[in-house]
Amino acid sequence: MIPLIYLKVRPKLKTISQQQITSQSNRQPEQLIQAPSSPLFIFELSRDTALHNAIVLEQFNFNIDKVIKAQLNSQVQFGPGFKNSKNLQELLEHHPHWRQLKAILHNSATFPLNQISQEDRLVDNIFHRNRGNHKSTVKNREKMKQNIIDDISRGFALPLPIELLHSIPNTSLAPLGCVEQESINELSKKTPKFPMTHDQSFPGPTGNSVNSRVQKENLQFCMYSFVLLRLLHFIIHLRHYHPKTKIFLSKFDLDAAYRRCHLSGSTTSECLTIFDDTLLMALRMTFGGAPCPSMWGYISDTLADICNKLIHNPYWDHQKFSDSLSSTIEEPSSLPPEIPFHPAKSLAVKIPPNNVGKVNIYIDDSIGVALHTANTYRVNAAIPLAIHSISRPLYKNDPAPRNEMISLKKFRAKGRMEEIKKILGWIVNTHSSTIALPLDKHSKWTAYIETIISTGKCNLCRQHPTQCGLFSWVTIQSSTLCKEIQLDHH
Repeated sequence: MIPLIYLKVRPKLKTISQQQITSQSNRQPEQLIQAPSSPLFIFELSRDTALHNAIVLEQFNFNIDKVIKAQLNSQVQFGPGFKNSKNLQELLEHHPHWRQLKAILHNSATFPLNQISQEDRLVDNIFHRNRGNHKSTVKNREKMKQNIIDDISRGFALPLPIELLHSIPNTSLAPLGCVEQESINELSKKTPKFPMTHDQSFPGPTGNSVNSRVQKENLQFCMYSFVLLRLLHFIIHLRHYHPKTKIFLSKFDLDAAYRRCHLSGSTTSECLTIFDDTLLMALRMTFGGAPCPSMWGYISDTLADICNKLIHNPYWDHQKFSDSLSSTIEEPSSLPPEIPFHPAKSLAVKIPPNNVGKVNIYIDDSIGVALHTANTYRVNAAIPLAIHSISRPLYKNDPAPRNEMISLKKFRAKGRMEEIKKILGWIVNTHSSTIALPLDKHSKWTAYIETIISTGKCNLCRQHPTQCGLFSWVTIQSSTLCKEIQLDHH
């Protein structure tokens, strides 16, 4: 127990009774009804709610797993965005990832970490608290505050008093960062966005950042890291065998993908940040945790496999059995018929015969490739149905705001099948077999390169590490693409 000198209970915020704790803790998952309930925690950004949440934690002896399991059937419980594992088992029990996926839904995701001494934790936490967040957070303070309010209101992060930093067992603190990017709205118009990052690679004086302690040998191979290469290989494969047939691309986004996956109690304490003197405990996967891509892969790989099984299942009638969203997708957009198709040679690798299409998933992007045949619409119908098959439906009385798993805003802008589409930051043209940078990115990268040439110096690694990594990636990918699939690049 910690002294509650600073945790003075307000009249409006009474403590949780022992009877309430016992009754919540004794509930079993199989007894749950579908209607959601309110959690013991309060999800608002204020000092009062932070104090309230500290009192709840203290009454569970700061055992995060126990307090989460005592709030079954709320947004705090593990896996609330997905259907019950008993419902999913009939669909997925034979999938190679089912054991790991079921474990994540039941017990959440646990980072495989090497432990460090409490002395090292104390030194690093004091350093990070005194240093503060990255300059990008300070620069975009109001945007970041809104991000954090949104995260808290949706139950993704738990606000706590900053004084609890040294009272919760095995804590690790990391600085927050803010990335300046662009997205599109439902009208396909570019809009700025400022996503938040948890820099769990940034070390303290001991050098023991969370990401440096990850046991990589205990993580599965990350399949979606090669999505672009697989996608382009498949396009050229289709073009080689169907030189005069259109090839369509579609893209669907998952809403808050990583935030769909809960973290275990032992991991939440390793994912702490501070904003405006409030301690924030991440209850869901972070944008910056090294294990997250691999662990999310259990979900995304499974989802991709459901899509592809549906596409090639001869018994599935996509017109009769589909998600309601499928009927709202616009007709495919084709280029003028007078534009010639670019021919393709045979690949250096063998790809299984496929005359319909397939789906690849990169984190939150579900990317469909479809040959223009009578079965074209199966690909676009499979993605929403697969997402619907694993996600829990929304309820009017949800105690916290919760969106559909498929991003409706981006669905209207990106779901339409097209021969030219922006995929993973690149403009992919299946008609002319080209891949190109968008104009805005081309201008920025050209400016960086011209600066290097004119000054004779490259400070990218220090000043623009993201761009430096991108240039290295482009060099490797361009060489691979030219050698293996004869794709024109600009």
